[in-house]
Amino acid sequence: MAFRDDITLASVDTFPIRAMGGVSPKMALGLMPTRPALLVRIRDVDGCQGWGEVWANFPPRANLHKAHVIEDVVAPHLRGARFVEPREIGEFLRDQLSIYFLHVGQLEVFSHILAGIDSALWDLALRKSGRSFAEFMGLPEASAQSYATSINADDLERLIPHHASLGQTHFKLKIGFAEHGNREIVERAARLCPHGSRIMVDNNQSWTLETAREQLGKLEDLSPYFAEEPLPANAPLADWEDLASSTDIPLAGGENIYGIENFCAMANAGLRVLQPDVAKWGGVTGALDLAHAMPQGACLWPHFMGTAVGQVAALSITALLSGTSSCEVDVNANALRTDLCGDIIAIRNGRVDLPAAPGLVVPPEHGFLATFADRRDTGPRAESFRTDLP
Repeated sequence: MAFRDDITLASVDTFPIRAMGGVSPKMALGLMPTRPALLVRIRDVDGCQGWGEVWANFPPRANLHKAHVIEDVVAPHLRGARFVEPREIGEFLRDQLSIYFLHVGQLEVFSHILAGIDSALWDLALRKSGRSFAEFMGLPEASAQSYATSINADDLERLIPHHASLGQTHFKLKIGFAEHGNREIVERAARLCPHGSRIMVDNNQSWTLETAREQLGKLEDLSPYFAEEPLPANAPLADWEDLASSTDIPLAGGENIYGIENFCAMANAGLRVLQPDVAKWGGVTGALDLAHAMPQGACLWPHFMGTAVGQVAALSITALLSGTSSCEVDVNANALRTDLCGDIIAIRNGRVDLPAAPGLVVPPEHGFLATFADRRDTGPRAESFRTDLP
């Protein structure tokens, strides 16, 4: 499918937000004591708007930093820019700004910003065309398979049965903690799973090759569906090949991989489950391109950990890939997922319905956007962080 409307951009607004309280997913790389996030809204000259999410989970005030970068560096290039296909703006910005971000040592930050902008442009273009993502793509079913992710050790007995009752059949655990051990938590979880369900494990890049071989070897008889990021994403391809050949557990990763070529190289080195994050690299366009470029034997399961805006964008990719994909949905209390855009991430029979209205995502609700506005920045640009939605 292709868009046909020529769209001229008029304005870009950033919305750094933060949810306090909730439950932090415990992971080997650190805790999330609050839930920071960054939304971007792009308007065209006719007043039509689109929303996207820029990855900002870490460090704690990454949302404020990236909001400044968008406002100071990226937004001036977008005002007055024209496009038909969202990818055209990504190509334009890379041409204009790649050397700048190379110079300041923030190429990955640039990727995060481009990803959020791409999703916002998809949302805008779909609204302009009067179609939902499912309609535009001709999907026979406007819903996506989901799996439960980031189940903390203290919550296994409560959350696995609950999410199984919602029809989810795959459950991902964070491992790599000395206090409860790796095999112990997987055994506990496996005992709680209904027949036919599977456990996955994720240690967030915290192992060396030697440790990964040893630890995965202790889990093989429990048959995890995959092991996510058992090595650092930038480990030599030879290490990934070595690990893949030493274990029967399929390897997964992708939230820290940038670029189609690198995804394909990792797949050829033994990565079986590719997990691009629509808020971190590529946006919707990148995920669709990767789905067409993947080597045989690999599958695409979108990664996501953020607000309902990015979650719906990620679920849309899974819906397009139908029976070959499942999208992760965090089990932990997070008002940015459950309240910000209303009750739109409702899991039924293991699936989440996509929005039926024109657009890619559901816009944030005005009141909640103001409630969650992150006002902790005290610098001279604090007044530029918009919380009004005229």
